Amino acid sequence: MQQTGMATDTATESLAGRWQALQQAQPNIRIRQVADSLGVSEMELVRLRDEEALIPLRDNFGDLLKALETVGPVMILTRNNEVVHEVTGTFQDFTSGRSGAMGLAVGEIDIRVFFKHWAFGYRVREQVRSGLRESLQFFDQYGAAVHKIYRVADTDGAAWEALIRAFRAEGPRPFEPRGKRPVPQRAEPDKVNAGILRDGWRELKDVHHFGALLKRAGTDRLTALELLRGEWATELERTDGMVLDRLLELLRDNQCPAMFFVGNPGIVQIFTGRVKNLRRQGPWMNVLDEGFNLHANTELIQRWWLVRRPSADGTITSVEAFNAGGELVLTVFGERKPGIPESPLWREQAATLEALT
Repeated sequence: MQQTGMATDTATESLAGRWQALQQAQPNIRIRQVADSLGVSEMELVRLRDEEALIPLRDNFGDLLKALETVGPVMILTRNNEVVHEVTGTFQDFTSGRSGAMGLAVGEIDIRVFFKHWAFGYRVREQVRSGLRESLQFFDQYGAAVHKIYRVADTDGAAWEALIRAFRAEGPRPFEPRGKRPVPQRAEPDKVNAGILRDGWRELKDVHHFGALLKRAGTDRLTALELLRGEWATELERTDGMVLDRLLELLRDNQCPAMFFVGNPGIVQIFTGRVKNLRRQGPWMNVLDEGFNLHANTELIQRWWLVRRPSADGTITSVEAFNAGGELVLTVFGERKPGIPESPLWREQAATLEALT
């Protein structure tokens, strides 16, 4: 047993040393990039921190998110490999389903949570250029980050500390590295029930019924768009990688409010509003607004589609981005609520984008 412990300690020291060397060589490197470079999960790096900087949290995550209503403003961050979505706001009326498998909040904080992909949680303290930064970080069973919640200047410090005490676990749960999360397999077009897909699409009454239709037809989202190309789906030209730039510029210049959805298997995070401050930095296209930041690496986004779906409120139009594995990484809708038709201003921007690309 002692030898096993020594081997574990040696491996930990080796990983810590490799991380430190990489940081010294590239001072601005992000932890997700470090993890990819070292061939480990982000959580394995987070767990290298000492007890003062790292507090494990109990895994009743729904109750924790509900309790965040007491702390006031926070900044929440959800990302996938291609897109980062950051919103500053206050949790209100977070609710979990009866089974506890799902949860949601609607308001300044607008999220849809799928708890089967939440396995580990920590309170993390880290020194950054601006000083000491504190966050709650949640990871899936593969050690990949699912969601992060940052303390900000206006957060109620006493309520934040009380929440940490209430949800603190006695010790970290064991973690065995399992490699990266498997990428879902694309459907084979000739095995999709195209009749069910087309008939079901025409009969859609609610965009939330779309997932069930894909299951009935035996297809993934991207393959469905390929099969419906023409009447309902248009692939946007992507040779110059500027689809997102054009869309954001149209939204800004015409003051058109929109809904930006970014997610991973454990969560979908939404911002609704207008965009103002846009900045292109190398492969990254950024929205840098008060209360909302979006960062998209457009070199990693392989496919862009303009999609139209029927609904009880009329046609609903979206712009959807997919990565090389065919996974949806960003969706943009016009601002709307159930029972209200889509905005003509948004349809105008979508049609202009379609004509430009």
